[in-house]
Amino acid sequence: MVYDCLRSRVPIWAPSHCNDEAGPSVQPPLDEPTSGFQIDERSQLTDRFFNVLKIADQPLYEGCENHSQLSFVARMLSIKSDANMSEADFNSMITAIKEVLPPDNTMPTDYYHHRKTMNELGLPVVKIDACKNGCMLYWKHDATEVSCKFCDEPRYKQVKGRHRLPNDHAHKMIAQAILRYLPLTPRLQRLYASNATATHMTWHATHERNEGVMQHPSDAEAWEHFDRTYPDFAQEPRNIRLGLCADGFAPHGQFGRTYSCCPVVVTPYNLPPGMCMKRPYMFLTLICPGPKNPKKNIDVFLQPLIDELNNLWVFGEMTYDISKSEYFRMKAALLCTINDFPAYGMLSGWSTAGVLGCPICMESSNAFHLQHGRKASYFDCHRKFLPQNHSYRKDKKSFIRGRVEKNGTPPILSGDEILNRVMMFPTAVEDPINTPPGYGADHKWTKRSIFWDLPYWKTNLIRHNLDVMHIEKNVFDNVFFTVMDVKGKSKDNINARKDVGVLCDRKEIAVPSNSTCRSIPKALYTLTKAQKRVICEWIHQFKVSRWFL
Repeated sequence: MVYDCLRSRVPIWAPSHCNDEAGPSVQPPLDEPTSGFQIDERSQLTDRFFNVLKIADQPLYEGCENHSQLSFVARMLSIKSDANMSEADFNSMITAIKEVLPPDNTMPTDYYHHRKTMNELGLPVVKIDACKNGCMLYWKHDATEVSCKFCDEPRYKQVKGRHRLPNDHAHKMIAQAILRYLPLTPRLQRLYASNATATHMTWHATHERNEGVMQHPSDAEAWEHFDRTYPDFAQEPRNIRLGLCADGFAPHGQFGRTYSCCPVVVTPYNLPPGMCMKRPYMFLTLICPGPKNPKKNIDVFLQPLIDELNNLWVFGEMTYDISKSEYFRMKAALLCTINDFPAYGMLSGWSTAGVLGCPICMESSNAFHLQHGRKASYFDCHRKFLPQNHSYRKDKKSFIRGRVEKNGTPPILSGDEILNRVMMFPTAVEDPINTPPGYGADHKWTKRSIFWDLPYWKTNLIRHNLDVMHIEKNVFDNVFFTVMDVKGKSKDNINARKDVGVLCDRKEIAVPSNSTCRSIPKALYTLTKAQKRVICEWIHQFKVSRWFL
């Protein structure tokens, strides 16, 4: 998409020595500057952009039709990343390739010049030093600190046998943890710089809606509620609505070194369904360092992104729309987050672990700890959401023995009500170590989420969405391993059977609490050996397209 963007010939004002193929008809004259976009800003963007246009059109060597200088540089850097090559190995490969190319080739001589060429694209990576324990960023007014102001952990790695002074420039200082931040604004602007995407960025406002059918977030009530609340924002259909996803990621795989980082991905939802969830439009914006999950301290790493989102909401950025040949002030808003249930707790600030873990029921949860299994259980907590006249509410046999559900559905709190509850709690940026008073007894708030710093966050109808993919997989694994009776993975064990005897009226599978027997009787839901064989043979023969995976 980046290369296509360059080939689109975005008509930024060209210097006098550059003849743009787009012609004068699409170039505003210099004596009529666009509001909010100054001449010196234009000249900087122009020079840099036309440098990239030059290398995008320059062939690798005279007569080369397969690659330009830019496309070949991008290909080589991709190979280096995929093969995990060292800089020395990469330089050796480049030297060998240049030896077989014609003498007039434009291929850069080493890794440094390859990186320098790609940097002209204006897609920078900002590296921000962080505390090893995730307490703070050495950023803004804390940029000169040499130790964490919360846990006193030194900022830089300590070299054995060498005492390193802060003002010693003879040796390079290596931070113990580094946050990698990829600014979002340039990539959003590039969506309007390419003919392949610019016309689709207003699809959400122009597509034909089918009554009662939700095929895209723009068909949902949350989107329409946001438009009604902020009509000035909604008036410009090119303003961008965003979704944010965060989850743990183990780069070394299941059998490698124990290390987990936390990437944060932002997706523009202006695009139609066939585009917005595709890889080119899922923008990696943050890589939170490991080796452990940041948990509630993820807000510490979200600071640069929240600052940028606030800037995009309040001020916006002048952006060229190639489909209309005009500049406009692009603004953006974060509609929601999408994550699994543990990440829900990280981002929202309400811990999802334990008996108060339900973010809907909150303090009115009926969850309890199992007498024998010792884990938190939400068994029979769902009947309160049924209509008052539903037959299940009076069922004393199928759920907890002898229990009738009389409680009503818990109210859904508005953004203002939730904000009033957490207003006095510190953010993870202010206090990354302690939890608010009453945590675990009266509530499960671990912090005031940094998302409340967004001025529109409290008015969003749905702030956090659950990723169904994770939930489906976990439910399937538990059900499948239980009916297949897989040792070590089945949820059917002696303690579970004892808890069934305590809670339920299911004598055929219950085990008395005082039983010393280590084996359990076969349940009706457990498959026989012949049935397991049939399922395994079916799975062995099952074939799907490689695109399905």
